Amino acid sequence: MIKLKNYILLLLLIVTAFSLGCTGTQSGTQSGMQMATQQVAEPTTLTLAAQWEPKTIDPHEYGYTGHRIGYTESLTGVDYEGKVIPSLATDWSVSPDGKTWTFNLRKGVVFHDGTPFTAEAMKKSLERSLIKSKSFAAVPIVGIDAADSQTLVVRMNNSFLLLPAYFSKGEAAALSSSSWNANGTIIKPVGTGPFIFDSWKPKEVVVAVKNTKYWGTAAHVDKVVYRILPEAMTRSMLLKSGEAQLSVILPPEIATGYMNQPGFTVHQQSIPRVRMITFNNIKAPFNDVRVRQAVNYAIDRNAIITSVLEGIGSTGTGLFPPDTYWANKSITTWPYNPEKARQLLEEAGWKDTNGDGIVEKDGKPFKVKLLTYSERAELPPIAEVMQQQLKNAGMDIEITVGTSSATEGIFKTGEYDMYLVGRGLLFTPDPDEIMMTDYHSSGTSKNVYGAFRWNNSRVDSLIEQARTTQDLSARKAMYDEVQAIVVEEAPVAYLNYYVNLDVSTDKIEGYRSHTNEYSYHLENVKFV
Repeated sequence: MIKLKNYILLLLLIVTAFSLGCTGTQSGTQSGMQMATQQVAEPTTLTLAAQWEPKTIDPHEYGYTGHRIGYTESLTGVDYEGKVIPSLATDWSVSPDGKTWTFNLRKGVVFHDGTPFTAEAMKKSLERSLIKSKSFAAVPIVGIDAADSQTLVVRMNNSFLLLPAYFSKGEAAALSSSSWNANGTIIKPVGTGPFIFDSWKPKEVVVAVKNTKYWGTAAHVDKVVYRILPEAMTRSMLLKSGEAQLSVILPPEIATGYMNQPGFTVHQQSIPRVRMITFNNIKAPFNDVRVRQAVNYAIDRNAIITSVLEGIGSTGTGLFPPDTYWANKSITTWPYNPEKARQLLEEAGWKDTNGDGIVEKDGKPFKVKLLTYSERAELPPIAEVMQQQLKNAGMDIEITVGTSSATEGIFKTGEYDMYLVGRGLLFTPDPDEIMMTDYHSSGTSKNVYGAFRWNNSRVDSLIEQARTTQDLSARKAMYDEVQAIVVEEAPVAYLNYYVNLDVSTDKIEGYRSHTNEYSYHLENVKFV
């Protein structure tokens, strides 16, 4: 009996020990599973609120979005100081006569569809871009050859030393031939960048995902959602609600509210962009230089910076901001002088004969239309301030505000008098492009921005000489003279220079505003 009890007791001890062992093993397994789960990071999505809508997903027609988000790259890039740097080309050289450029391509790069990035692929991409893009209309390329798999040769009609700068543009993006169909129509942009294009919903959103096979530094986030929100207040609301971690180009009256607010960082960056009025130079009253000069005298530029821009920015002088190399630093701001404005108007035949404060000519009052757009939120209130300032000098201004696309459509018809715009100056990191498109007669005769339908033979000659001049100081002297002529003849009126104001939340780090808005470099951004 005792032996049986002892046997039962021993059996119970064994069962209990086994049960405890099983419980311990189960607990250890669960703990291990939890640790493994914790080690696998959840996918991260970075949401960016911006105002600009891509006009198309074809980078060869509209290249800004692809470069800024990071799903496209070009042979050259632009650093934070605005200098041309290697990108998909590691280096380049030009023949002594300036007519043949050789680009050595980066090895080990693959397109997002898995095909290799080669000289032949780049040749096809550039040849398509030359057809699709307006960016290269003034670039004298006569042929492109693939010397071998990693060497691209570009032949020019004449000496052209600015090609590496032009090849940094988004319109020069390297795209795989799988990006377009047999008719050359874009299907989906297949590039080489740190992000892969995923989808586009017009007027709403562009989505890109991480490129795990990127040749450079891999992105930290798994997905980028680029929300298209023209209204600045809406972009700010998304930031405050946490739906967006980054909101770009907020107007000063909104951005300054974040400066002392915990949980947010305001990124300030002076950029080569000018707020300006472009006149309809072939239509009365602005076909008279005296009237254009009168407008310049009637505008109080300091008051605009104080009342609309919260004191952020500097008054316009010439085309380029004074702190850039290419600025003509001898040019001074037009002084605010409404009496001088009235004097010039009177010389042009405009007088206030009925005492209502508005000048007339041939029985017709001075009443003109000013167009501007809402994507740059500060432009409509600037227009309102100018409306009052010009009225004080005897000019009646009617303001029309629309989207940039809508106002461009009106602008192209010529059915306007003044157009208030924000004009980027160095998207190509050299003055040549802006000079050719906005001030050379070949550009002013057809392009939307700049000195609309204005021409000056001396300006044309200087710009053409600068294109083939190697000496940097000599080129600058030519551009200085161009700027002086433009300010004197006033086919445009420069108001002030931009300081971009971007705001990020403390949920992310690594963002830095770019000096010419070339790229957001979102591959450097990570959650904290």
